[in-house]
Amino acid sequence: MVNNIKDDYMNDDELNIDVILQAVESANQDDIPIEQILTPEELQLYNEYIGDNNTDVSSGHYDNLVGIIDDQKVKRLAQDVIDWVRWDEDSRKEWQDREVKGLRLLGLSDKTGETPLFKGASTVTHPLLIDSVVQFHSRVLGEIWPPEGPVKAIVLGEKTPDKMQQAKRVEDYLNYQYTEDMPGGFDEEDMMLFRLPISGSCFKKAYYDPTYQKICSRFIEPSDFIAPFSATDLETAPRYTHRYRQSHNVVKKLIVQGYYANIPISEPTNEQAEYPVVKSEIDDIEGKERVSQDDNRHTILEMYVDLELEPDFEYALPYIVFVDRDEQKVLRIQRNWRPTDGMQRKRINVSHYRFKPGLGFYGLGLLHLIGGLAKSSTGSLRALLDSAAFDNLQGGYRSSYARIKGGDEPLAPGEWREIDSSPEELKNAFFPIPYKEPSGVMFQLLGYLDERSQRIVGTNDLMSGDANPNAPVGTTLALIEQGGKSFADILRRIHKAHRDEFRIVAELNSQYLPDDGYPYITGAGDKLIMASDFDERVDVIPVSDPNIISNSQRIVQSQAVLDMAEKYPGQIDLKAAIKSMMEAIRITNVDELLAADEETQQMQQKAAMLDIQIREAELAKLNAEKEKIDADKAESLLRAMFSAMQSANLLVQNPDIGPLADELFRSSGGKDYNGPPIVTAPQAAIAPIPNIPQNTSPGFPANPKSPVQGVNAGIETPQNETLQ
Repeated sequence: MVNNIKDDYMNDDELNIDVILQAVESANQDDIPIEQILTPEELQLYNEYIGDNNTDVSSGHYDNLVGIIDDQKVKRLAQDVIDWVRWDEDSRKEWQDREVKGLRLLGLSDKTGETPLFKGASTVTHPLLIDSVVQFHSRVLGEIWPPEGPVKAIVLGEKTPDKMQQAKRVEDYLNYQYTEDMPGGFDEEDMMLFRLPISGSCFKKAYYDPTYQKICSRFIEPSDFIAPFSATDLETAPRYTHRYRQSHNVVKKLIVQGYYANIPISEPTNEQAEYPVVKSEIDDIEGKERVSQDDNRHTILEMYVDLELEPDFEYALPYIVFVDRDEQKVLRIQRNWRPTDGMQRKRINVSHYRFKPGLGFYGLGLLHLIGGLAKSSTGSLRALLDSAAFDNLQGGYRSSYARIKGGDEPLAPGEWREIDSSPEELKNAFFPIPYKEPSGVMFQLLGYLDERSQRIVGTNDLMSGDANPNAPVGTTLALIEQGGKSFADILRRIHKAHRDEFRIVAELNSQYLPDDGYPYITGAGDKLIMASDFDERVDVIPVSDPNIISNSQRIVQSQAVLDMAEKYPGQIDLKAAIKSMMEAIRITNVDELLAADEETQQMQQKAAMLDIQIREAELAKLNAEKEKIDADKAESLLRAMFSAMQSANLLVQNPDIGPLADELFRSSGGKDYNGPPIVTAPQAAIAPIPNIPQNTSPGFPANPKSPVQGVNAGIETPQNETLQ
């Protein structure tokens, strides 16, 4: 099989990494060294690919430990992880049952979980719960995820131009990452915010995906995030598990890449799949049905747990263990503390979002707050509809002696049916039951339930967009703040969880971005981000303001400031008030629209003049430096000429020095071209150069470091100057 793949591969004109990976996988299964089936070019490409996909960035600290730890211990660990997950699942069974009931109260599925009281009874669900969910989702999404992105960077400590530029780079890249580069960035956030008011607790995991080779932030289905009974929060939980499903091809690819251990894995079947009841309910809502041909996925248990695996430590340390539940095999064991952390504290890459604080690990959602009211409203609505149906289509008792063609089939509008009875017999043959019309009291009760539910969740008419446009600004602002207190508390908790998530992503960027910078392109142009930008000098927070619960409140506040600026000129900057109002109504090109005042124009002119002066000063400085360089060159040339003259004079006065110098030159490796002698004139024809005393030559001081005295003692010969 390896040879066949090899032959097919060699027929291709271009290197195909997928075929190489298949060949390597087959070689590993047959225990054949990959050097025997890959050419040097293919082996180099394979090593480069594995290097690019390697997530171990701290000198092996995050290596897969499966091949290092004893095999028997690894097998026991796989069974322990499976048992721990089963125990944790059993401890929250009632929580899962409540989730199913809550999803049915949304009215999105045909399943109600109840048997109709009689044939033809109404099965409609009151839209109280789903209306509250939609209102919350629409309001919070616009606040925490504006079009420019959800992240804002702030400078910690003293604000300097360098720190401000760094914060700007971090903010721009994170917003680009979430809106453009991160797989499913917005979609995952969108799903999480819709599910949060239902379940009360939602989770998002930020991590480096070796398949995409990017930082990802994924929404975790609450039923797939399993915490033990004793857990109160993520920091102190002894363990928690993310359960997810991966296709057989993805698992094989991760094995070949080296992320998972190189162990044999069989393809799963549908009979092995075990879905939580909540997932089955969601499938019913979406109208999906699992089939065996499309569900051959591995169930992966990714557990964050403290284990005693390091021989140098006498206590448990934090690890991440990846287990294939169906195969009952450990795929990966990874250290879960920073290599620079001497206290070995566990890294948390999961952010916990809560709708309302619960009494334990899980938060409370609308299901818990108004689930009973929603069920009562549904019962009241069904009673009203059933009463109206009975009143419109009355029934009763009919004598068996009444002879009517068509039997019990109801009369259609405009139909006259023949009978074999007289009018008197027909009148006496029927006894209608006196059904009442829908009760007004029941209708008032339904309205009361709706009103109480809106007060609990903070979805009043003003927050839903039905505000009085003629009301004073102060009155409207007070009503918004009063009606949105409950929503403001929820937004603060989301704000806090969002900040935790952004910090996790920022730390991952510092770990996985290249040290020499990562270039990326946006609508504003080409940009560059450095891994060192994500340090302790800059913090990342959500762009949302937890004190502003809606854009309406922001507009009303800006309008109030604008009114005061017009009423009290000189006390409040009118231009700043106008700018605040334009930003509140989401105007993007504010600075382009605002006209520059006289003072601003003068400042701009001064800045332009200062810029010209700076450029002129820099030009003068460059000219001065150039003149100095030219003078230095001239001085060096003059020194070289003076030294040459002294050497020539010495040679004329002492002819024996020439052959001795030539011999010394050849013995040191020099090449003699037997050229004409330098000195051809008789010695008497050349006037001797007087010996210049030290420290008397103008502009040529003696070299205090030179031990040589005599002819050249007072001259510093240039080291790198070439005499042409």
